[in-house]
Amino acid sequence: MEFRNLSHSDGVQSTTRGQERHVPHLEQMTIAALASSCAEETNKFLQQKASNDLYCLEMFRRGIVMHDEGAWTYIYQQYAPLVLTWITQHQSAAFLLGDDGGSALVNAAFAKFSQALTPVKFENFGTLAAILKYLKMCVHSVVADEARLKQTHMYEETLEMIEHEPASDDPADNVISKLSAQYVWQIILEEVPNTDERVLMYLAYVQGLKPGEICQQRPHIFSSVEDVYRIKRNVLERLRRNQRLQALLGRR
Repeated sequence: MEFRNLSHSDGVQSTTRGQERHVPHLEQMTIAALASSCAEETNKFLQQKASNDLYCLEMFRRGIVMHDEGAWTYIYQQYAPLVLTWITQHQSAAFLLGDDGGSALVNAAFAKFSQALTPVKFENFGTLAAILKYLKMCVHSVVADEARLKQTHMYEETLEMIEHEPASDDPADNVISKLSAQYVWQIILEEVPNTDERVLMYLAYVQGLKPGEICQQRPHIFSSVEDVYRIKRNVLERLRRNQRLQALLGRR
C-alpha cells in the first residue's frame, strides 16, 4: 500500500465533527467496535477514498482526553505500520534502523506524540488528516534527534580513537613521552610561552591525563575536548620544528 501525503487540500472527502454525516451513539461504542470502524475508515483515507473521520477521532479522543489505555493500544496497533513507513522514508533512516527493525523509533515517536498532543491541543484537531500530520511531525522530530545523537556518538568515538592512537605515530609526541622531564620542560618553556599551553602539556605528559580528563579538570581553560586536541596539535606542530628536538630525533 502506498501512503499518500497528508494534507487538507487533496480533495478527498472525509467527515469531521461538524459535518453532516452523523454517527449515532458514537461515545457508547465499545473499543472493539470503534476499532473495527476506525480501521476501515483509515484504510479508505490512505487509499484516497471518501472516508468518515469520526470513528478515528473518537478513538483518539478516548486515548488523549480520556486517557483510555485500550484506545492507546489500538491506536498503536493501527498506526505503527504507517509510522514505520515514515521512519524508513526519512533520509537518515539508513544508519538508524538497528536489529529491532526500527521498533524503538516507532515507540519513541508514539511517546512523543502522546506527550505533545495534550487534551487542550486536541480540541484544535478536527480531522484524521490533521492528527496524522501531527504524528508524522513527531516521527520526523524523533528521527532527527536520534540522527543527531548517533552523529555525536560517532564523533566521540572518533575522538576516542584519536586519543588512543599510538604515540609512535607522532615522532614529536613520542620523544616528549620518553625524554627526561627536566630536558623536556626546558624545551617546552622555550617553545611554549603561553600559560594555558604549558598547563596542557604538563597534564598530558607529566600527569598522563587523557583529553577528556584534562577538560574535566580544567574546564575554565579548556571548554571542550576539541579545544584540548586543537591546542595540543598546535603545540606539537611547533615542537616538530624545534631544532633541538629534530637533532634528538636524528640520533634516535
